[in-house]
Amino acid sequence: MDEGPIRSLLDILPAYLNFVIGFLRSPRAAFAPYALTGRVHGDMTSFLLAGVGAAYLAGALMPIPGIDIQNPQGSMDAFAGWLADQDVKALPLEALLAVIAAALLAHLVAKLFDRWSAAGAKLAPDPDRPPTPNLAGSAEDSVNAALGFASILLPLTMIVFLGMLALATPALEARLGRTGLILAIAGPLILYMLGAALYLVAAFAAVHKVSWGRAAAALSTAYVCIALVATNIP
Repeated sequence: MDEGPIRSLLDILPAYLNFVIGFLRSPRAAFAPYALTGRVHGDMTSFLLAGVGAAYLAGALMPIPGIDIQNPQGSMDAFAGWLADQDVKALPLEALLAVIAAALLAHLVAKLFDRWSAAGAKLAPDPDRPPTPNLAGSAEDSVNAALGFASILLPLTMIVFLGMLALATPALEARLGRTGLILAIAGPLILYMLGAALYLVAAFAAVHKVSWGRAAAALSTAYVCIALVATNIP
């Protein structure tokens, strides 16, 4: 057995854990060494490797009682049926590609709006005071934010995801009812997604050295535009 990848993960683990704890405590402090560097940082790719490994480990170690993926039943029918058609080994990588693609698209749209604002400011009464961009820095900085965020999001999402599946047992459904089970799962899941969105904004704010509000304005505008375009594609 090739121990190279395992040894590499073990070497990365202390720095990765420090980054995870630091990020959860203060995203701005955790990303301080990587802010506005203008290049994709090697630490971020290493942390991502550790995050993908942690996501695979969580998927391998966390059992899902009461769910038969091959013969789904109960409240999780549709989701379990979808999961049965997926390549579980590819899910973390698919999530990674989705996060990076979304980050780059958001960066592009935010930059376009910043340039639009700057062009409009030249026609204003005081053109010598250009507006402060909502998203300073380069696309490489946005990739750093996406990689660092994804390195934490992937294993946490896998744990939350498997935990929600573990709750969806026929016994709990019989006790709470279908509506009660949906609420018991949806409530924590919504809170988790809200927390993840807040931390995503914080990651971009830290890497681009802008306020949380400016990063939130840039990302919300970008994702609204992306959603409008995506929903209108025939």
